[in-house]
Amino acid sequence: MSINPQIKRRFRWQAALAAGVVASLALVGCAGGDAAETGGSVEHDLKVSAVSPPNSLDPSQLVDGQQMFVWSALFDTLLKRDPVSGELQPNAAESWEYNEDGTQLTLKLRDGLTFSSGDPVTAEAVAATMLRSKETPGQVQPRFKLVTDVTAVDDKTVQVSFETFDPQFVENLAQGPGAIGDPATMDEERTATDPVGSGPFVLDTAQTVPGSSYVLTKRDDYWDADNIPYSSITVRVLQDPTAAFNALQSGEINATTVQSQLLGQLDASKFTTTTIDAVAVAYLNVLDRAGEQWPALGDPRVRQAISLAIDRQGVLDGIYQGTGRVTEQMFSPYGSAYDEGLDDTYAYDPEAGKKLVEEAGFAGEKFQIPSTFLTTSIEPVLSQAFTDIGLEIEWVTVPPQQAQSAVSSGQYGLSYQILGFSSDPADAATNFSASGFGNPRGFTDPKIDELFAKINSTIEFQDAVPTYQELNAYTVDQAFQIPIVFTGSNWVTTDGIVFEAEANTLSTWRLFKIAE
Repeated sequence: MSINPQIKRRFRWQAALAAGVVASLALVGCAGGDAAETGGSVEHDLKVSAVSPPNSLDPSQLVDGQQMFVWSALFDTLLKRDPVSGELQPNAAESWEYNEDGTQLTLKLRDGLTFSSGDPVTAEAVAATMLRSKETPGQVQPRFKLVTDVTAVDDKTVQVSFETFDPQFVENLAQGPGAIGDPATMDEERTATDPVGSGPFVLDTAQTVPGSSYVLTKRDDYWDADNIPYSSITVRVLQDPTAAFNALQSGEINATTVQSQLLGQLDASKFTTTTIDAVAVAYLNVLDRAGEQWPALGDPRVRQAISLAIDRQGVLDGIYQGTGRVTEQMFSPYGSAYDEGLDDTYAYDPEAGKKLVEEAGFAGEKFQIPSTFLTTSIEPVLSQAFTDIGLEIEWVTVPPQQAQSAVSSGQYGLSYQILGFSSDPADAATNFSASGFGNPRGFTDPKIDELFAKINSTIEFQDAVPTYQELNAYTVDQAFQIPIVFTGSNWVTTDGIVFEAEANTLSTWRLFKIAE
């Protein structure tokens, strides 16, 4: 059973774009700058701000999101996403095809692929990278859970075998699991900081300051070099949104996300602003959905009461400066599982929420929630919302480096998080499958099992869309998570660079083009 290389699944794009995600979670972008004449064409230097540096450049440890601005320039991925439509497209692999039951995926590599060392990129190299990521504990390993083997059929053909069909695997090939490393050097110490890559750029170690600034120089021998309009990319790590704004105005960077309240300070003749109303979802994650440690959270009436207690529009206007949109569902508004009608499920009604809590017999229950850099602005709002329905919150300070481990530790029943969108299959698995990292206690129930059984046995995505929609409706009804708002983003660019992403896509240099 084949899958078209350009999967015929378009993300729905809303006509009215709104603005600005908090800089700490924005999929921070890149831009073009100083032009240089190269071989008769004009190339630009991209200068991008990011709020965090890569944790590692080892293919088995790659983190998606804004860290991709560095590593996606160094490593080719097998597939890529179109920045306008969000469609999955060929990249290092020119085609892909499943067998009838989805237990075998065949990838055909394009001609002319080489590593930065000059050695050819072969099917053996792809297979070796995948198997190493599968066997190495780290960020990428969980996404190879259903893979049983990866083999090179010939120099250009890779065959991936699965225990059972994995609906999100192909989507992952545009991210960390699809990165191609050099097997001859991957186990060397240099790989974590200065790898031999397969992508269009190499790291300029003389100008790079790890953790602070990364300078990447274009490879003239890259297979698609003629279509790479940037002679270099500089990624500046700027966690403070004001620092990023000042760097933009001074010309140190050419593009960044800007908070809505700062937009009025920009000279419209020099800067171009593009706004998007949904790049991530801000939500209360119900970690203990079965009520194993916090029995109240195992009662759907309590979870529903919490959802009724939150003034979503107030959060959007007061905390996110109106940049974004309210939501009651986790699935991306650009995907096929999203149902606008579900956003009328929990109209703000703390009185109704209080009655549900009393009916369930949990009035006065107190919950500890990790207090992190993400929660500071919203803590008073959520504390009041819980008080309004007869519950309490105790915020427990957690250092930034421990924020993710706190979620998976089992110490807390709830956490406030912001999660960037992926594909419908990936978002479903992340948030609701028993093995999803957004569901650290592995909660499931007969209905969820039934729906995932259908999803995992349906090879063509379009045939599975009704099941994804049913999963969305069920999880909203049961309030397994408490979505609050889709955070938005204001992209500001200069120096002839245009932000062209419409659907929320991956944080790579492809989000930008040179103005015509």
